[in-house]
Amino acid sequence: MPVSSEALLALALIAVYLFDSAHFLCIGEAVITTRGESLRRLSFGSAFELGGRRPLLPNPLTPFWPEFRVAWDVSGGVVASTAQAAAQMRQQLRALRPISWLAGVCAGLILIAAPLALVVGRPRVFVAVVLLCLAIAVVASALVFARRRELGLRSWPAVGLILVALVCLPCAANLARAVAREHRPTVAASELPGLGFDPAQVELIRRQLLEVLSRARQLLPEEGREHRTVSAQLQRLQSRADEFH
Repeated sequence: MPVSSEALLALALIAVYLFDSAHFLCIGEAVITTRGESLRRLSFGSAFELGGRRPLLPNPLTPFWPEFRVAWDVSGGVVASTAQAAAQMRQQLRALRPISWLAGVCAGLILIAAPLALVVGRPRVFVAVVLLCLAIAVVASALVFARRRELGLRSWPAVGLILVALVCLPCAANLARAVAREHRPTVAASELPGLGFDPAQVELIRRQLLEVLSRARQLLPEEGREHRTVSAQLQRLQSRADEFH
């Protein structure tokens, strides 16, 4: 049985949203998931690599909980302190709160109500839902621009995010996530567990880092600076794990 154009459009709305939600992480990047104003856990992406990057799809049902991208440094270069990075992320979460909830409403409208209206053959309802979603996206975009300094955004990047959200309504559902992605602090790998995560997750994060850094060290020339830096990071993580136990 052929698929109707309405069903295809409904699927396209959901597909665009899922693709826009996904992270594609290169080596040395991770994603911090949040709940409220707290940093919940650290994710390094799938073991499966796509074009040299590790895909990570956050929970598609929670667009109101943004994620932060963070770089974990192994080169021994200049990095941000964990206290400074954590304070900036929590400040952004406070500024993002109303934007996050508006984005969540957009997600409900454009990803649930609009596809249902298409599937059951209610074009007027579909148009009404789209217009309502657009109106909410305009309000959320205005908040992004008004709070751009608190969110760590310059004017033109803020305008770019706003244009994407207004032109592509499934992307409006990810507006809070898109804003959070613009802030990418670089932290020493061994200091990542000290960002202030949920205490129940700290030991798990430390074990994940030990595994990831051990794999990274195997790929580096033994006489190189990066190999020595990774080894030092591993020693620090191991010593802290011993202290924890």
